[in-house]
Amino acid sequence: MHSIKVGLTEMHGIAQEYAKFPPEGVDYFPVETSDQFTRRVFKSAAKGVFAQVKPNNMDIIEAPLFPILTKQPWIYTPAHFSSIGSYDLLGLPTPRFIKMLLAKRILKADNFKKLIFKSQYGLTSLLDYGNITDKDILAKTEVIYPAVRDIPDEKIAYREERLNFLFVGEFFRKGGANVVDAFLKLREKYDHISLTICSNKSLQTSNRTMAQEYLNKIDQCPAIEIGFYDRETLMEKIIPESDIYLCPTYQEAWGFSIQEAMAYGRTIITSDISAIPEMITDNESGLMVPIKDKDFIKNSKGYTVNSIPEDFMKHVTENLYDRCKYLIENPAERERLGRSALKVSRSKFSMKSRQSKMKEIYKSSLL
Repeated sequence: MHSIKVGLTEMHGIAQEYAKFPPEGVDYFPVETSDQFTRRVFKSAAKGVFAQVKPNNMDIIEAPLFPILTKQPWIYTPAHFSSIGSYDLLGLPTPRFIKMLLAKRILKADNFKKLIFKSQYGLTSLLDYGNITDKDILAKTEVIYPAVRDIPDEKIAYREERLNFLFVGEFFRKGGANVVDAFLKLREKYDHISLTICSNKSLQTSNRTMAQEYLNKIDQCPAIEIGFYDRETLMEKIIPESDIYLCPTYQEAWGFSIQEAMAYGRTIITSDISAIPEMITDNESGLMVPIKDKDFIKNSKGYTVNSIPEDFMKHVTENLYDRCKYLIENPAERERLGRSALKVSRSKFSMKSRQSKMKEIYKSSLL
């Protein structure tokens, strides 16, 4: 039997990980799409919404981010169902129920084989966002968690003599401002700590005054480094050289970078939003900053963070500082939490388990 060829329409971090570690008998390849014509109808700030898959020799297509147009067998693996409605018809404000009528038609088609959410939180969006109760679509739907490669035991280490904090992702949206402010306060008391920021130096905001303020703070502290790193450098060098992973994120559909840190047994401080509680249990496999009930989070709209309310900023920074201070002063707790996160990574988010499930889905989709 020939290997199953799976075409990936997006090659972001999660897709790169799968392509590098495919199930036996499965090969992943990037496939080209074109929105030259569809973008005139489906106006979106995101690239690739309802893009047409170009001719290829794949057995099945997998769309990890946005829905596609194809006559080939395909599956859709979003983090949240809102991605299927991230457009307006002809650029005009389009009611959600109209978008969902189109979504139902596409998902009920014979060549659409599976709707796979990355979390139970994502699965709830099928009803909460899409109001989808169609039995044919529900029969095609399930949850399969993303996974990260297995990290050998010899690369799992816990240090006491120096501590490096790590932040990865879009700076303001992921809570980078709180990370910098908390770290600078910690640095006044502890001189054996450092901070690595893996982020674009634009800091991903249109508020240039706010961006410059934090670039100045970063530049003026020799214990902080900032830079953008490719995925393999991040996995093979940056994460192994870190000790505590900070992700007090304001918006998160899944949180793959948290999984990457868990795979190395890093001690994690994160927020309690979205699907993160499916990864981290507070005071068991990490520490959480409570933000889900804050008005800024509940009323958040859009993708880019251009301003942060003072009271919310203070709440997150103070909570982050307290948890960092606790971990700095309690090395045994750092190791306990890190090893618990590692155990979750190797069981609940096992790469072997995911590979087995996905292979069966690919095979059954081709029958």
